Amino acid sequence: MLAEILIEVSAEGTIRGVHWYDDTLRELLQEIWERFSGRKLADVFTISEPEDARSEGILRWEEMVFDSLNLSRGDGQLLLLKQSRNREFLLERALDHVGEGVQIYDRNAYAVFFNERSRRISEIRDEVGIEGMHLLDMYPLDEEVSTTLTALRTGQPVIDRVDHFNTTDGSFIATANTAYPIRRDGDIIGTVVFEQDQSVVADYLRRMNSIETALNSYGESSQYLRFSGYTFRNILGDGRAMREAVGIARKIADQECDVLLVGETGTGKELFAQAIHNESRRHGRKFLAINCAAIPESLIEGLLFGTVRGSFTGSEDRIGYLEEAAGGTLFLDELNSMSLMMQSKLLRAVQERTIRRIGGSEDIHIDVRFISSCNEDPFTAIRENRLRRDLFYRLSTVMINLPALREHPEDIEALMQARIRNANQHFVNKIQTISPEVLSFLQQYNWPGNVRELFHVIDYAMNIAETDRLELQHLPKYLTGAASAEGVRPSETSDAREKADTDTFAVCPDWHIDTLQSVMDRCEEQIVRAALDQYGGNITKTAEALDIKRQSLQYRIRKYGIII
Repeated sequence: MLAEILIEVSAEGTIRGVHWYDDTLRELLQEIWERFSGRKLADVFTISEPEDARSEGILRWEEMVFDSLNLSRGDGQLLLLKQSRNREFLLERALDHVGEGVQIYDRNAYAVFFNERSRRISEIRDEVGIEGMHLLDMYPLDEEVSTTLTALRTGQPVIDRVDHFNTTDGSFIATANTAYPIRRDGDIIGTVVFEQDQSVVADYLRRMNSIETALNSYGESSQYLRFSGYTFRNILGDGRAMREAVGIARKIADQECDVLLVGETGTGKELFAQAIHNESRRHGRKFLAINCAAIPESLIEGLLFGTVRGSFTGSEDRIGYLEEAAGGTLFLDELNSMSLMMQSKLLRAVQERTIRRIGGSEDIHIDVRFISSCNEDPFTAIRENRLRRDLFYRLSTVMINLPALREHPEDIEALMQARIRNANQHFVNKIQTISPEVLSFLQQYNWPGNVRELFHVIDYAMNIAETDRLELQHLPKYLTGAASAEGVRPSETSDAREKADTDTFAVCPDWHIDTLQSVMDRCEEQIVRAALDQYGGNITKTAEALDIKRQSLQYRIRKYGIII
């Protein structure tokens, strides 16, 4: 086994140290695991002991599973760990999704694995174990014509042979089977059998017809893939707040004034910025966007102003965004996340419309329109000394407030229909209708992630829906689970979500089904969500506030399926 982690354990079972051989696991776990030094191994990890000193066992920590190899030495032991990839389990579950029956036998025709479709074809109940049973003990077949036994006996594939038999309850079953012998180093070690009955054939015909129709019609809808930037036609919504925002944006689009867009994460600030640019006289020139929250301070100055070769190690002659956007528009996304020092440097460029590259001595004139955005109230950011007042007034000649989705729920249906219409071309099974229950549920949800979160929800539902109608069961569990876990109706979900955000222990655990770990996970998820909301989804600031590494925060975001 190629070890990824090594744990030194004393003769008394105490952890002496942890050594890392995998950089990804080190970044993810080092900060936590190195605190385990001096603690009993059994107090930290759940261990399935190996059968002997050199066989593999299993070690578990939280949701992570490791294959372990125990090497004894005089003063203790070395525990070699490799993260379990669950290969066998993944392969079995993958075969369960195959549309036809799959049976695997060893070289003596003893069963190794049947997938779910095969068990249904043969009417084998879930509680009946088949592993280790002989083919002829399960099926009353003539061994001279059995597809499986013929492939094992001859060492050759048997293609589309019909086997028929009666089940234990007297039902007649006929299946078309194909068997392939499996070899290792030239020796037959088993066989895999694919079986189809009438139900499999019917399913294939239905799916193939649907796929053929979808592929034939794909070319007709492919024009939707050609995208050249957002315009005001892409902004959907008839609510008063949305109409007001669009109206202001349309009026000032063709003017040269700088614009500040204010709205929560996911409200469509870049969509508005591109629409304003594409409606302006600058529409034929470049639109460039820079996310002030995502780019480290050490890099953002060079990206904006450009660099001169030799000004620092590895520097090259490179123009910055302020030059590159000549005659066009520069979108400064999340301006309030830019450092005050960088804001000071930007202020001069905005005021003077001249810049100087890093390490350069020449003043360069720039012709650029600034559109900026804040994901919080800019006046609050000014009071808390996170946004320079003079820069704010320079860049907010016109300030447009974009409403949060919860402020115009009447637009949710139109947004859903547009998302479905644009995505339907990618699916064989196209969504035609939305159930009234789904629409009512989503209109009463709080939408902390706004339109971006709504689109994520629709994408998820379309990926798992097997009908042409979106139903409640197609929605992500984090939405419907909030309602059921707290004993509320769908219409109360937003209230429950707000309560959960402010009261971590609002839900009393049910110790019949809950564990300490599951309760701690729920509390941790609520804390992480609240912190991300507080800092507008900014990973760096949230990690600093929680006093954890960025990688640890990103691990938890993936773990809990949090949408930023």
